[in-house]
Amino acid sequence: MDVSPLTSELLSRLDTFSGNRLKRKEDLAVLLELGSSPPRDSTLEELSFHAKFLQRAHLIMQRIGTQGEGYDRLSREFGSSLDKAFSLLRNLLGGATADTRNRFDSLYLAMTQEGLSNFLALCGDLAWYKNLCIDEQRTKGKRP
Repeated sequence: MDVSPLTSELLSRLDTFSGNRLKRKEDLAVLLELGSSPPRDSTLEELSFHAKFLQRAHLIMQRIGTQGEGYDRLSREFGSSLDKAFSLLRNLLGGATADTRNRFDSLYLAMTQEGLSNFLALCGDLAWYKNLCIDEQRTKGKRP
């Protein structure tokens, strides 16, 4: 999928903001492009919110382990947020080509360990997007 110069510029700012830690740049660019205009811009915002939660929750769950205090509750919230994020991603991809949708389905939405691992890596990139949005809203009063 081709991305606009505005999306390319945003991706460049985002990569710099993340300290060059983006793992799925090309796929993130696709999502940024798809979410660059209404009505899918709010979908991208909500997806990035859930992605940030999923990334943090996954780290906490790994750290405390299955026997840790609060693990069961966090695990339920993680599952609920994961379902919502999958739904949002499918919605966002509604504006993509069939090839792009199929690629995202096989890479990120497959119900496999590899699919979840890929999705969590994409969530990490989306979390950087959410952090950039928060930072720019705070400093400039606007979205990126």
